[in-house]
Amino acid sequence: MRPWKLSLLLSLSLVIGGYAERNAVEEKNPYSTEWSQLYEGIDFRRASSEEKRLQKVCVLRIDTQQEELCFYTTGRHKNFKDTDSETERETASDFLTEHQLLAAVNANFYSPFNSHTRTTRGPSNVIGLAVSEGELVSKAQEEYPSFTVSSNKVCKIGIIKPGDSLEGIRTAVAGNAIVLKNGEITHQESDDVHPRTAIGISQDGRYVYLMTIDGRQPGFSMGASLEEVGKWLKSFGAWEGLNLDGGGSTTMVVRGENGKAKVMNVPIGNANIPGYLRHNANHIGVRKLSEEK
Repeated sequence: MRPWKLSLLLSLSLVIGGYAERNAVEEKNPYSTEWSQLYEGIDFRRASSEEKRLQKVCVLRIDTQQEELCFYTTGRHKNFKDTDSETERETASDFLTEHQLLAAVNANFYSPFNSHTRTTRGPSNVIGLAVSEGELVSKAQEEYPSFTVSSNKVCKIGIIKPGDSLEGIRTAVAGNAIVLKNGEITHQESDDVHPRTAIGISQDGRYVYLMTIDGRQPGFSMGASLEEVGKWLKSFGAWEGLNLDGGGSTTMVVRGENGKAKVMNVPIGNANIPGYLRHNANHIGVRKLSEEK
């Protein structure tokens, strides 16, 4: 079979799978205010709104007091080179499976960003701070705020400047806008609407929220502005919030009963095809300490 025909068939299967997943969600799990436990210390919830525009939201609540859980983000490329080959691009499903995680979402923006890098594995430059297992993967950039986890599980969201000490930071990813600060939704210059991925922290620091808002899908979910991201995070219990890479990158996965990755949202990863998973430069997820490699 010609390569382009195989590619078309794969794309069509992803489209069909995406719509099937969407329909299953609508039939079996009405969007509500109920949390359900996926794993000990990890709860999941869906939500929906038509107040301003149609939005479908998925959120994971991670209990940092659960001693067996730890955060993990993509490590260095085997041929690491600063600002060039910092990480290996992969889908969220591959990230979860290959690193034996329980749940994950996409994280930093990255470059180069084009039709080739969106759909293939390969070396990428991560934009903004990234730290994996205490090792620096990508340097901090002041215009890209960070989410950090210390070696004693203290989580923070804030601006880390180039040259600031990273001592004690075990895990870090970066986004492009702080959307929630001290419980207040922050004003944003842009009101553009896109699919979104975000991360939040509760006021007492106990819970971390990983959230996706689907978009670019008329009749299903249109996406959200940055201020709407802050509102959603606050509604789930967050006190601090950070917007991560979104658009076609927005993906949430969890480990299914069969041990394989299960996509919880409906990504729009490439050419606006529902169900298509993009290859991203890094992700952030949660795993059990007892399952660390």
